[in-house]
Amino acid sequence: MATDQPTEHAPVDDADAAAADHYVEALRRFRGDVRMMEQVLATMIERGEPRTAEHLELMLDEYLAGRSLRKARAIIEQLDLLGVHLDPARQYEVALATATAGSAGEALTVIDRLLGEQRDPAPAQAPVVLDLLVGARRTPQAWSLFRRMRARGQAPSRDALLHLLADALRRRAAKDSVAVVAALRAAGHRLPDGRGGAIVRMLTAAGQLDRALEVLDHLEAAAADGTGAPPGDDVVGQVLEALAAQGRVDEVHARLAPLVDAGRPLSGHQRNLLLGARIAAGDLDAAWADAERMWAEACLPTGRNLEALLDLTLAAGNVARAAGVLDLLLLVGVPVGAPRSGAVLRAEMADGGLDRVLPVAAELLDRELVFDRSAARDLVERLVRARRLDDARAWLERFRTAGTLTQGRSYGSLLGALVAAGRVDDALGLLDHMVAHGVRPERADVARLVTGRLKAGDVATAERLVTAAASAGAHADEATLRELLWTHARASDVAGVDRVLDLLRASGVTPDERHDKARAWASGATPRRLEDTTTPASDPAASDGAG
Repeated sequence: MATDQPTEHAPVDDADAAAADHYVEALRRFRGDVRMMEQVLATMIERGEPRTAEHLELMLDEYLAGRSLRKARAIIEQLDLLGVHLDPARQYEVALATATAGSAGEALTVIDRLLGEQRDPAPAQAPVVLDLLVGARRTPQAWSLFRRMRARGQAPSRDALLHLLADALRRRAAKDSVAVVAALRAAGHRLPDGRGGAIVRMLTAAGQLDRALEVLDHLEAAAADGTGAPPGDDVVGQVLEALAAQGRVDEVHARLAPLVDAGRPLSGHQRNLLLGARIAAGDLDAAWADAERMWAEACLPTGRNLEALLDLTLAAGNVARAAGVLDLLLLVGVPVGAPRSGAVLRAEMADGGLDRVLPVAAELLDRELVFDRSAARDLVERLVRARRLDDARAWLERFRTAGTLTQGRSYGSLLGALVAAGRVDDALGLLDHMVAHGVRPERADVARLVTGRLKAGDVATAERLVTAAASAGAHADEATLRELLWTHARASDVAGVDRVLDLLRASGVTPDERHDKARAWASGATPRRLEDTTTPASDPAASDGAG
């Protein structure tokens, strides 16, 4: 290819100029008839007429239009001699002629250079250039040219668009996919069956809902004018579900309205889509109205909708309605998660509905659903406070069996309440039951029970409680055992002191001189100076004469 150099022409007189113009006019008049144009050029050669760039370029254009590459190159050599550099449009034409002659690689080299220089092909050339890039799998360059063509309103070929569409789907490129579909529609090309639906599903799954709606509109328009298959029900359903999830009630309703207008009743799935949209929009009253209407018409809301309605109702603080939704979930057979059921149960118990909660709690356990631990503890505590101790024990056993409450702290309030109610044997029986099932009482609970019995003067019960707890591995703390120790010592009960010393050793405490003083006091080895002197409850040996 010649370099850019100034073209030098010999001076010509007016007659020569007139003759030259005559030949240019003749070449233009015979454009499209290569033989006549060649005849004009031959006449100029015979008469010795100089051939200017204008003559040669007219002839070059004709050869390139006919893809006569050999003859075109001969003209280009003559232009090179004149120092005339081909403009980009003619260079593109040379590349296209080269590709037609079977040298696609050579043509692409020219095209790559021109595109690198940011010189786009002419509008008539662009589709063919794009086809060459697509055919050579030059996809990035093809996308770049396609975008510029689209900005100028140029139409690519259908094959090129389908190649770009497949690439956009492979890359999950949302914007590019929509652009190609729009280009296919604008050019009146038929959309491949199934390809449009795949794009809609891809866009919906990627969260590009507005773009998915745009493509869906194209598909529906193509189906209407016969240039494409209608979108499948699964595609439309996926879009409707995405609209419902975003709470776009009006758009869901608008897409379902044609069915209603045509007299076709909405299916249960479609009605659930509307219900889901109202729930997602936070319209609690409208959602409840829809749900109640569906229930009355034997159209079951989906479990997902009921769970979402439950969350919305709880957030609004409507405990009664939330309990109703929980009942529906259980009735439908939806496995309710512990966070949701627990939130309803706690809210209803706080509202004073303990008796309303118990049947629901029983239903959850009967269905072997995971029970919320916080709600279970709250239920037992409320039964204890209501002095329904037998009920509390029965529910504790159910929760233990279900694996909900298996730790000793859940039993502390009931143990204390049984002892306070004078049902010591029941408390000891509960401790034995706990031991048998590997439930360890809390040391703090044991200390509180023992201290209370000692203050009440019920030493035997206190010791029985300590012994029963120790057998479960919940040894009382040293302070509690020391208080029991001195209680026996003050009563001169040596055997009792020895039993408590054994309990101390079992808890990991080695008796020292303080404990020896308690035994000496119990045995009478320690002299009492003043028989009427009241010794401190915590350590009688510390009083006068206790040494």
